[in-house]
Amino acid sequence: MASTARRRTGEGGPETKSSLPLIAITAALLVVGCALSYVLFWEELSSQMETDDWTEVQGAIISSGIESDLSCDEEGGCSTTYRPFAEYRYDVDGESYEGSRITYTWGNTFIGFRSLAESVIDDFQEGDEITVYVDPNDHSESVLIQGLELKSLSFPFAVILPLILALQPIQFAYMVKFARRFGDADGDGESSTATSPPLGEGNWVGPDGTESGPSVAEDWYMRYDGPAPVVESIAGENYAVDRGNGAVPIDFYIEKWGAPEGFGKTRNEKNATRRSRK
Repeated sequence: MASTARRRTGEGGPETKSSLPLIAITAALLVVGCALSYVLFWEELSSQMETDDWTEVQGAIISSGIESDLSCDEEGGCSTTYRPFAEYRYDVDGESYEGSRITYTWGNTFIGFRSLAESVIDDFQEGDEITVYVDPNDHSESVLIQGLELKSLSFPFAVILPLILALQPIQFAYMVKFARRFGDADGDGESSTATSPPLGEGNWVGPDGTESGPSVAEDWYMRYDGPAPVVESIAGENYAVDRGNGAVPIDFYIEKWGAPEGFGKTRNEKNATRRSRK
Protein backbone atom coordinates (compact mmCIF):
# COMPACT_ATOMS: atom_id res chain seq x y z
CA MET A 1 0.00 0.00 0.00
CA ALA A 2 1.50 3.29 -1.06
CA SER A 3 1.88 5.99 1.53
CA THR A 4 2.55 9.67 1.25
CA ALA A 5 4.66 11.84 3.53
CA ARG A 6 3.66 15.41 4.26
CA ARG A 7 6.43 17.92 4.94
CA ARG A 8 5.91 19.82 8.16
CA THR A 9 6.94 23.46 8.36
CA GLY A 10 5.30 24.22 11.65
CA GLU A 11 6.68 25.84 14.75
CA GLY A 12 10.27 25.00 15.50
CA GLY A 13 11.08 23.84 11.96
CA PRO A 14 14.31 24.75 10.19
CA GLU A 15 12.68 27.52 8.18
CA THR A 16 11.39 29.18 11.35
CA LYS A 17 14.73 28.88 13.10
CA SER A 18 16.66 30.27 10.13
CA SER A 19 14.46 33.37 10.09
CA LEU A 20 14.95 34.18 13.77
CA PRO A 21 18.22 36.14 13.30
CA LEU A 22 16.60 38.20 10.55
CA ILE A 23 13.61 38.97 12.76
CA ALA A 24 15.89 39.92 15.66
CA ILE A 25 18.03 42.26 13.54
CA THR A 26 14.94 43.84 11.98
CA ALA A 27 13.40 44.44 15.40
CA ALA A 28 16.66 45.92 16.73
CA LEU A 29 16.97 48.31 13.79
CA LEU A 30 13.32 49.30 14.18
CA VAL A 31 14.02 50.25 17.79
CA VAL A 32 17.12 52.20 16.72
CA GLY A 33 15.11 53.99 14.04
CA CYS A 34 12.40 54.93 16.54
CA ALA A 35 15.06 56.25 18.92
CA LEU A 36 16.62 58.36 16.16
CA SER A 37 13.22 59.70 15.13
CA TYR A 38 12.54 60.63 18.75
CA VAL A 39 15.85 62.48 19.07
CA LEU A 40 15.64 64.22 15.70
CA PHE A 41 11.95 65.02 15.35
CA TRP A 42 9.93 64.43 18.50
CA GLU A 43 10.59 67.74 20.25
CA GLU A 44 9.37 69.87 17.36
CA LEU A 45 6.50 67.49 16.52
CA SER A 46 5.22 67.38 20.09
CA SER A 47 5.51 71.18 20.40
CA GLN A 48 3.53 71.60 17.19
CA MET A 49 0.80 69.15 18.29
CA GLU A 50 0.36 71.10 21.53
CA THR A 51 -0.78 74.12 19.50
CA ASP A 52 -4.13 72.37 18.99
CA ASP A 53 -5.32 74.02 22.21
CA TRP A 54 -3.92 77.48 21.57
CA THR A 55 -6.08 80.58 21.38
CA GLU A 56 -7.10 82.18 18.06
CA VAL A 57 -6.45 85.90 17.63
CA GLN A 58 -6.37 88.19 14.62
CA GLY A 59 -3.12 89.46 13.17
CA ALA A 60 -1.46 90.78 10.04
CA ILE A 61 1.55 89.78 7.95
CA ILE A 62 4.40 92.31 8.08
CA SER A 63 6.63 90.50 5.58
CA SER A 64 7.03 87.04 4.11
CA GLY A 65 8.99 85.17 1.49
CA ILE A 66 11.38 82.31 0.73
CA GLU A 67 14.89 82.05 2.16
CA SER A 68 17.43 80.10 0.13
CA ASP A 69 20.69 78.47 1.09
CA LEU A 70 23.36 77.49 -1.46
CA SER A 71 25.84 74.80 -0.44
CA CYS A 72 28.70 73.32 -2.47
CA ASP A 73 30.85 70.26 -1.88
CA GLU A 74 34.60 69.84 -2.44
CA GLU A 75 34.02 68.49 -5.93
CA GLY A 76 32.22 71.64 -7.03
CA GLY A 77 28.68 70.26 -6.94
CA CYS A 78 26.18 72.75 -5.56
CA SER A 79 22.58 72.53 -4.38
CA THR A 80 20.02 75.04 -3.15
CA THR A 81 17.51 74.51 -0.35
CA TYR A 82 14.58 76.69 0.65
CA ARG A 83 12.62 77.72 3.74
CA PRO A 84 9.46 79.82 4.01
CA PHE A 85 9.49 82.73 6.48
CA ALA A 86 6.92 85.18 7.74
CA GLU A 87 6.88 88.04 10.23
CA TYR A 88 3.55 89.05 11.67
CA ARG A 89 1.88 91.24 14.30
CA TYR A 90 -0.99 90.35 16.64
CA ASP A 91 -2.72 91.74 19.75
CA VAL A 92 -3.73 89.91 22.92
CA ASP A 93 -5.53 91.63 25.80
CA GLY A 94 -4.59 95.03 24.47
CA GLU A 95 -0.89 94.25 24.08
CA SER A 96 0.88 94.03 20.72
CA TYR A 97 3.25 91.18 19.85
CA GLU A 98 5.35 90.23 16.86
CA GLY A 99 6.08 86.66 15.78
CA SER A 100 8.04 84.83 13.10
CA ARG A 101 7.16 81.20 13.67
CA ILE A 102 5.00 79.61 10.98
CA THR A 103 5.14 76.23 12.77
CA TYR A 104 7.56 74.56 15.13
CA THR A 105 8.37 72.04 12.43
CA TRP A 106 9.41 74.75 9.99
CA GLY A 107 11.75 76.38 12.53
CA ASN A 108 15.09 75.78 10.80
CA THR A 109 13.98 73.35 8.12
CA PHE A 110 15.36 73.89 4.63
CA ILE A 111 14.10 71.63 1.83
CA GLY A 112 15.16 71.05 -1.77
CA PHE A 113 11.77 71.91 -3.27
CA ARG A 114 11.06 75.61 -3.74
CA SER A 115 7.49 74.84 -4.83
CA LEU A 116 6.78 73.20 -1.46
CA ALA A 117 8.13 76.20 0.43
CA GLU A 118 6.02 78.49 -1.78
CA SER A 119 2.88 76.44 -1.10
CA VAL A 120 3.36 77.06 2.63
CA ILE A 121 3.77 80.81 2.28
CA ASP A 122 0.99 81.33 -0.31
CA ASP A 123 -1.56 82.01 2.46
CA PHE A 124 0.69 84.47 4.28
CA GLN A 125 1.42 87.37 1.95
CA GLU A 126 2.50 90.81 3.13
CA GLY A 127 -0.48 92.85 4.34
CA ASP A 128 -2.82 89.84 4.69
CA GLU A 129 -5.17 89.68 7.66
CA ILE A 130 -4.57 86.31 9.28
CA THR A 131 -5.43 84.10 12.22
CA VAL A 132 -2.63 83.66 14.75
CA TYR A 133 -2.60 80.84 17.29
CA VAL A 134 -1.25 81.97 20.66
CA ASP A 135 -0.11 80.03 23.70
CA PRO A 136 -2.65 80.96 26.43
CA ASN A 137 0.09 80.68 29.06
CA ASP A 138 2.68 82.73 27.16
CA HIS A 139 1.31 85.24 24.67
CA SER A 140 4.73 85.75 23.10
CA GLU A 141 4.59 82.18 21.74
CA SER A 142 2.58 81.86 18.54
CA VAL A 143 2.24 79.97 15.24
CA LEU A 144 0.41 80.54 11.99
CA ILE A 145 -0.53 76.88 11.38
CA GLN A 146 -2.19 74.96 14.18
CA GLY A 147 -1.72 71.28 15.01
CA LEU A 148 0.22 68.65 13.10
CA GLU A 149 1.54 70.08 9.81
CA LEU A 150 2.74 67.64 7.16
CA LYS A 151 4.35 69.94 4.60
CA SER A 152 7.47 70.40 6.74
CA LEU A 153 8.29 66.69 6.15
CA SER A 154 9.24 66.20 9.81
CA PHE A 155 6.30 63.89 10.42
CA PRO A 156 6.84 61.78 7.27
CA PHE A 157 10.57 61.48 8.02
CA ALA A 158 9.85 60.53 11.63
CA VAL A 159 7.69 57.65 10.36
CA ILE A 160 9.82 56.62 7.38
CA LEU A 161 13.22 56.59 9.12
CA PRO A 162 12.48 53.59 11.40
CA LEU A 163 10.90 51.72 8.49
CA ILE A 164 13.91 52.32 6.24
CA LEU A 165 16.31 51.01 8.88
CA ALA A 166 14.12 48.02 9.69
CA LEU A 167 13.84 47.04 6.02
CA GLN A 168 17.61 46.95 5.43
CA PRO A 169 18.24 43.38 6.68
CA ILE A 170 15.16 42.13 4.81
CA GLN A 171 16.37 43.78 1.62
CA PHE A 172 19.86 42.34 2.13
CA ALA A 173 18.46 38.85 2.73
CA TYR A 174 16.44 38.99 -0.49
CA MET A 175 19.46 40.29 -2.44
CA VAL A 176 21.54 37.36 -1.18
CA LYS A 177 18.73 34.93 -1.97
CA PHE A 178 18.36 36.37 -5.47
CA ALA A 179 22.12 36.26 -6.07
CA ARG A 180 22.26 32.61 -5.01
CA ARG A 181 19.29 31.72 -7.19
CA PHE A 182 20.79 33.57 -10.15
CA GLY A 183 24.17 31.96 -9.62
CA ASP A 184 22.60 28.48 -9.40
CA ALA A 185 20.27 28.79 -12.38
CA ASP A 186 20.78 25.15 -13.35
CA GLY A 187 19.78 23.97 -9.86
CA ASP A 188 22.86 21.82 -9.26
CA GLY A 189 23.92 23.66 -6.13
CA GLU A 190 26.91 25.27 -7.84
CA SER A 191 27.28 28.68 -9.41
CA SER A 192 26.33 28.69 -13.07
CA THR A 193 28.87 31.47 -13.60
CA ALA A 194 31.81 29.28 -12.62
CA THR A 195 34.57 29.16 -15.23
CA SER A 196 36.32 25.98 -14.08
CA PRO A 197 37.05 23.57 -16.97
CA PRO A 198 35.16 20.28 -17.00
CA LEU A 199 36.80 17.38 -15.19
CA GLY A 200 38.04 14.32 -17.02
CA GLU A 201 36.14 11.07 -16.78
CA GLY A 202 36.46 9.57 -13.31
CA ASN A 203 38.36 12.58 -11.96
CA TRP A 204 37.59 14.79 -8.97
CA VAL A 205 38.74 18.06 -7.45
CA GLY A 206 41.59 17.27 -5.09
CA PRO A 207 43.56 19.36 -2.58
CA ASP A 208 44.05 23.05 -3.49
CA GLY A 209 41.54 22.64 -6.34
CA THR A 210 43.84 20.35 -8.32
CA GLU A 211 42.12 17.98 -10.73
CA SER A 212 42.88 14.48 -9.56
CA GLY A 213 42.09 11.00 -10.77
CA PRO A 214 42.99 8.33 -13.31
CA SER A 215 42.35 10.52 -16.36
CA VAL A 216 44.90 13.18 -15.38
CA ALA A 217 47.87 13.45 -17.79
CA GLU A 218 51.09 11.76 -16.69
CA ASP A 219 53.05 15.00 -16.89
CA TRP A 220 50.46 16.96 -14.86
CA TYR A 221 53.12 18.06 -12.39
CA MET A 222 54.87 20.07 -15.14
CA ARG A 223 51.92 22.50 -15.18
CA TYR A 224 51.18 22.35 -11.47
CA ASP A 225 52.07 25.56 -9.61
CA GLY A 226 50.55 24.92 -6.18
CA PRO A 227 52.17 23.94 -2.88
CA ALA A 228 54.21 20.77 -2.56
CA PRO A 229 51.97 17.70 -2.90
CA VAL A 230 51.77 15.49 0.17
CA VAL A 231 53.90 12.39 -0.32
CA GLU A 232 52.24 9.21 0.87
CA SER A 233 54.72 6.55 -0.24
CA ILE A 234 57.40 5.64 -2.79
CA ALA A 235 56.46 3.71 -5.93
CA GLY A 236 59.61 2.82 -7.90
CA GLU A 237 61.12 6.07 -9.19
CA ASN A 238 58.02 8.09 -8.24
CA TYR A 239 56.51 9.55 -5.15
CA ALA A 240 52.89 8.58 -4.61
CA VAL A 241 51.14 11.89 -3.85
CA ASP A 242 47.69 13.11 -2.85
CA ARG A 243 46.75 14.91 -6.08
CA GLY A 244 47.00 14.89 -9.86
CA ASN A 245 47.34 11.35 -11.17
CA GLY A 246 48.95 10.39 -7.87
CA ALA A 247 52.58 10.23 -9.07
CA VAL A 248 55.51 12.66 -9.32
CA PRO A 249 59.04 11.56 -10.33
CA ILE A 250 61.37 11.65 -7.32
CA ASP A 251 63.99 13.67 -9.23
CA PHE A 252 61.46 16.33 -10.23
CA TYR A 253 59.88 16.54 -6.77
CA ILE A 254 63.16 16.97 -4.88
CA GLU A 255 64.51 19.49 -7.38
CA LYS A 256 61.37 21.63 -7.09
CA TRP A 257 60.27 21.20 -3.47
CA GLY A 258 63.13 19.40 -1.74
CA ALA A 259 62.99 16.05 0.04
CA PRO A 260 59.63 15.56 1.74
CA GLU A 261 59.51 15.21 5.50
CA GLY A 262 59.97 11.61 6.59
CA PHE A 263 61.53 10.59 3.28
CA GLY A 264 64.91 11.04 1.53
CA LYS A 265 66.68 7.91 2.76
CA THR A 266 66.56 5.69 -0.32
CA ARG A 267 69.38 5.62 -2.89
CA ASN A 268 67.21 7.24 -5.56
CA GLU A 269 66.26 10.05 -3.19
CA LYS A 270 69.85 10.68 -2.06
CA ASN A 271 71.04 10.78 -5.66
CA ALA A 272 68.24 13.17 -6.58
CA THR A 273 69.17 15.40 -3.63
CA ARG A 274 72.83 15.54 -4.73
CA ARG A 275 71.84 16.38 -8.31
CA SER A 276 69.53 19.16 -7.13
CA ARG A 277 72.42 20.81 -5.27
CA LYS A 278 74.68 21.04 -8.33
